[in-house]
Amino acid sequence: MCLRPAQFARAIWEVDLDQLVARGIRGIILDLDNTIAYWNDRQVRPEARAWIAEARRRGLELCLLSNSFRSARVVAVAEELGIHCVRRGCKPFASGYRRAIAAMGASPQTTCAIGDQIFTDILGANRAGLTSILVEPLSRRESPHTRLVRAVERALRKRWGAEREEIGITRE
Repeated sequence: MCLRPAQFARAIWEVDLDQLVARGIRGIILDLDNTIAYWNDRQVRPEARAWIAEARRRGLELCLLSNSFRSARVVAVAEELGIHCVRRGCKPFASGYRRAIAAMGASPQTTCAIGDQIFTDILGANRAGLTSILVEPLSRRESPHTRLVRAVERALRKRWGAEREEIGITRE
């Protein structure tokens, strides 16, 4: 299913880097808003900052992919973290993901994407042939159009949560 992520995590800093490397992942595409920073904020959460630094230390390439039209903020965050960025990513279309993969010098088979939104981050990653990881949003504060789709997302998350419990998975 195009909407279902390959993996779930409560937050980006709970994604196991050892597991990603063991799977052959060499590049990581990150969403900005409500994945590594609060919506519309320049300050990356300290836990996310530490996770990104550890990923870079292990030799992984990272790229920030954002639909934001406020490009200066996206560029500033990426520069501060020392990672690539792709602005105006047009998620859920695969074109932004392809640009991010190219910026990292990676391939779809060795790249994963991490985000908090099913209908942009996960759908786009799956359409681009990437491993997709869904995290919980950092905050309920977000753009008005995002709030509209969250009800559908909550229903999907609830269904997937029940399925995961049925087969004994509490967290991946």
